[in-house]
Amino acid sequence: MLYIVNKSSITHSHGLDGEHSHTETAFTTWLNLQFALQQAQSIRDALSEIIPEQKETFRANYQALEQDLLDLDRQIETIVAIKPEQNFIASHPVYDYLKQGYGIKLESVHWEPKEFPTEQQWQELQVLLQKHPSQWMMWEGKPNTETVTKLQTMGINSLVFAPVANTPDRGDFLTIMEQNIKNLKQAFSQKKIQNN
Repeated sequence: MLYIVNKSSITHSHGLDGEHSHTETAFTTWLNLQFALQQAQSIRDALSEIIPEQKETFRANYQALEQDLLDLDRQIETIVAIKPEQNFIASHPVYDYLKQGYGIKLESVHWEPKEFPTEQQWQELQVLLQKHPSQWMMWEGKPNTETVTKLQTMGINSLVFAPVANTPDRGDFLTIMEQNIKNLKQAFSQKKIQNN
């Protein structure tokens, strides 16, 4: 597995928590489903050593998971192949492994889904769009309605691709990824929305 190191420091805040920055290795490795498969193999092997009497159960469970992950992996590859030139803006820099693994043309800003962006953030987006014109913004969670509306006036659709960094309230990794793939498919199959 080749880890991605973030080269630039992004200073931001989460609500009232104050400003901080990240200059680290990108962590959402599992968004490249080939890496998720490697991680599952490592977990299977480690559990088999710790609890050898359950080795066959771990092996069987892994085989089922392997098929599911490979199927999801193929689905993403097939979707991206529909329109490989499709550009995206990501609302958050958590999609490095998705970008790397599937060749998605993606550049990130740092917006929080529940917060309406500042004027400076809108200006930064305009600058980014000059070099990376996009019709879609990818969000880690459901975005603020006002933000979605303003993006629509700029000809930009919104879709949610949850990075599944925490245990979901409902469902599991596979069900969330299935929904992510449905959402992603819209961007590769729909035409641009009309500006108002």
